[in-house]
Amino acid sequence: MSKLIAIRPLAVRATFGGLVAVPIALLLFALFTLANYLSLGRNLPAAEAHVRDAYASGVLQDLDWLPGNTDIGRHQYNDCLIIYMALDQQAAPAELMASPIKPMPGSSDTMCSALRAFAGGDKAAGRTGVWYHQYIHGHTMLVRYLLPIVSVEAMRNLFHTVQTLLIVAGIVLTMLALVRGRRPTESLFWLILFLAFSRWFGLESFGQSLSHGPSDAIILLYLLFLAVASSQGGLSRWASLIAAALFGSLTAIFEFLTGGIPLGLAIIIGGLPFALPHSNPAEQVDRVIEAASAFCVAVLACLAFKLGLAFSVFGIDSFRESAAQLQVRMGMGSPEAVPGLLEAVKKLVKGLNSLAAGMHVLAGAMLFAAIGFGAWGARTLVRIGDPATRARALHLAASNLVIVAMLLLLWQHTVIHAWFMERIFVWTIGTGFALFAMALKANPRA
Repeated sequence: MSKLIAIRPLAVRATFGGLVAVPIALLLFALFTLANYLSLGRNLPAAEAHVRDAYASGVLQDLDWLPGNTDIGRHQYNDCLIIYMALDQQAAPAELMASPIKPMPGSSDTMCSALRAFAGGDKAAGRTGVWYHQYIHGHTMLVRYLLPIVSVEAMRNLFHTVQTLLIVAGIVLTMLALVRGRRPTESLFWLILFLAFSRWFGLESFGQSLSHGPSDAIILLYLLFLAVASSQGGLSRWASLIAAALFGSLTAIFEFLTGGIPLGLAIIIGGLPFALPHSNPAEQVDRVIEAASAFCVAVLACLAFKLGLAFSVFGIDSFRESAAQLQVRMGMGSPEAVPGLLEAVKKLVKGLNSLAAGMHVLAGAMLFAAIGFGAWGARTLVRIGDPATRARALHLAASNLVIVAMLLLLWQHTVIHAWFMERIFVWTIGTGFALFAMALKANPRA
């Protein structure tokens, strides 16, 4: 009976957080849909000219993937895919407002060579007539606005610069908070996190990406928001709820299954307690449950609104295609799409390279060191810490378990795309070293 009594308030908190998130998600999705509609037909000749200039200067190349390239970025495939979808507006505006047309290069072509041909005047190159219903495609909308007025290189520099400035701002603000003595434990936690993101988030390879850049900037902006709120005394209940719902909605709009959803949820579960006012552990759990529910419901609500919009325009086929892709991502599709055990292990090991280009051994060593010393720190804090410190340590441990669980849920996608999905282990590195530092601070003789 006592367990039921304990579970019931948590269910109430989760329901409340979800109810707050739905109207916020609806508002943001409606604004995005309007903005997406207004992005159509914006000086396509100028946009195509910028693409041709990019190929002429080498900013775009025919290769889809460029491992180790820190100028153009590693993930050219997604860049070319998004630019192609932004340019290809050979359909009714209502259809393009719901979903872009998904290009597919021929067997002897790459996505980037198909884009080159399309921008050069071959409007049949790469066209399939297939609609890309699986995502909301905030990236494509952004490119439709930016490409007619700036070059491809300028777009990449913009995304990379925004992320750099967010990280620098986080480091500077948390160091100033430490100097001024503002919540030193919390400020130290945020400083360690921003330092981890500055090195182990693969910004040199993915920061300039048209697909990773916007979604990564949203994550960093939310981290900065939490750090600033922490230094100012902490978030109120409504501020944490509304911020989580906005974070979830924007994550869904700009997510391309690059890890934003599991990383975002982990940040709320593990990071939000450090941005709340000092309170008893039970109240912190309530706030985290509400915010995590708001984030998840906002993500699901935006995806549901997208499916509803696609259904209203394209009919039941839009559901079938999305369901089929979800099955593949969970490893329940055709046997050809499921990697073998040895192949999976190789891809997961090589994927550590995404944390820092060309340094997968060092990245792996840092990850395992963070796990080992972070586990020691968590154990120490649970054993000797005060109730609030113990609760925070448990929140951080739970946040990393959430990352692992969500990666396992979509395990086929995780393995095939380990070369960028494993970037989210930056959270494990940052929180592991934060737990270690907190344990030393709590018990210097440990």
